[in-house]
Amino acid sequence: MSVSIDRDRAPARSEPPSLHAAEEHGRDSAFDSALQILRRRWRLILAATALVAAVAYAYSSRQENRYSTTASILFQKDVEAVANSGSDFIDPQREAATNEALLELPVVAEGAARALGGGVSPGQVASSIKVESSRESDIVDIKATTADPRLSVRMVNAYGKSFIDFRRTAARQRIDEAIAGARNALSELTTAQLESPAGLELRQRINQLETTRSLQTGGADLVQQGVLPTSPSAPKPMRSGILGGILGAILGFSLAVLRERRDNTIKDLDALQDAFGRPVIAEIPRSRALARSGMAPLGVEEAEAFRTLRSSLRYFSVDSATRSLLVASASTGEGKSTIARRLAETMAAMGDSVVLVEADMHRPSGFSLGTDPDTRGLSSVLSGQPLNDSLAELPLATASGGEHRVLAVLRNGPLPPNPSELIDSARMREVLLELRAQFDTVIVDSPPLPIVSDALPLINQVDGVLAISAIGITTREGVRDFLRLVGLHDGDLLGVVVNFAERADRSAAAYYRPQPS
Repeated sequence: MSVSIDRDRAPARSEPPSLHAAEEHGRDSAFDSALQILRRRWRLILAATALVAAVAYAYSSRQENRYSTTASILFQKDVEAVANSGSDFIDPQREAATNEALLELPVVAEGAARALGGGVSPGQVASSIKVESSRESDIVDIKATTADPRLSVRMVNAYGKSFIDFRRTAARQRIDEAIAGARNALSELTTAQLESPAGLELRQRINQLETTRSLQTGGADLVQQGVLPTSPSAPKPMRSGILGGILGAILGFSLAVLRERRDNTIKDLDALQDAFGRPVIAEIPRSRALARSGMAPLGVEEAEAFRTLRSSLRYFSVDSATRSLLVASASTGEGKSTIARRLAETMAAMGDSVVLVEADMHRPSGFSLGTDPDTRGLSSVLSGQPLNDSLAELPLATASGGEHRVLAVLRNGPLPPNPSELIDSARMREVLLELRAQFDTVIVDSPPLPIVSDALPLINQVDGVLAISAIGITTREGVRDFLRLVGLHDGDLLGVVVNFAERADRSAAAYYRPQPS
């Protein structure tokens, strides 16, 4: 059976993305990247902004006060140019550029310095004067700025008058030269030539030049003199501070971008999961309660996060029992010991038979047992003391129904000089077997694997390894070393726990909040 296709109704082929769509996507990606940099490095940007703004404000505040005043000069059509031309048209842009150049001639500054008297040099006048012209106006502003407001007024007015005198003198000199030339030509004519039309025209020309000279003003008038300023024009500390803040923000953002490019830490959850090659089984939010030592109660969201972690670990135990667990990390500062302790507390509070073993014997124990000195613990057990004498029971909050529950802890004990030898001993393996016989779950808190080699022998003595990581702290190199060591010692990496996670908009606290009836 043949099938006919209506070409008019056939769907058009999808066109490849246009260049405009690609540019839009590029702009969106750049914008998203900028927002991420702002979110991660806002402290650096804020510090640079505040620092540069403060420096600019302080520097401006220490500067000497400067006072500015402005005089205005109006340029008119030159009488001589109009008289000698048959048209009034003059190129305005060329004329404005010429007037501005004439105003900045050294001879004008010299005339102003002479008018001001001794103590002010032409160089000081020239450095204090600024000419501001507009191509759309015949008015040019002259601004004088000095440390003395009265000197600024005298200087700007003297400069304007010096320029007008210069223009008038130069124009009259040109007319005088023309009159002198015409009179010389007239003196060379005979009596008959004087009475001829050429002689009469020459005499009319002389009369016209003399009239022009009497009317000559140089084509410039001082239409607005400078007035005494009542406040300094500079410095302006507030404006300098604002500009400094803008510059500091740009500098801070540039430094943030540079830090981002040089920073090899993992920035997001997906990248962290890809780096480990294992699923993220729990996200522990950033919390002050978790940072406290001891048995401080957890908030609703934190407690729910550890219950989620417990449920995830029980899921891994469906097919094969995971009774012993090594909690490890790729670097320091990722909260590994805190998570191990809080996980053990959560499991014990929910009725699990669990013991926490502090196998990091490079720093003091995370538990304080009142006045009991740290004379008992893992190091003492590995040195020959009985295990049961070193186990401590810490009371937990009363569960629902009033049932009393405790957390069993084997602290690290006195810090030994040879922790590696103690961990990699037959006695350590015996201790783990004894703990497995007494408890359903053994949680071992170890030092960071790539940094300290103490816990490496424990990797293949436990049922699984739980990786603790933190976005913005864990590095890709650290993850590679971590995975290499786990694989080298035949370890089973169960999953990844993300610490210091950002709080979700819909937290567990909001979910469990009582609803109004």
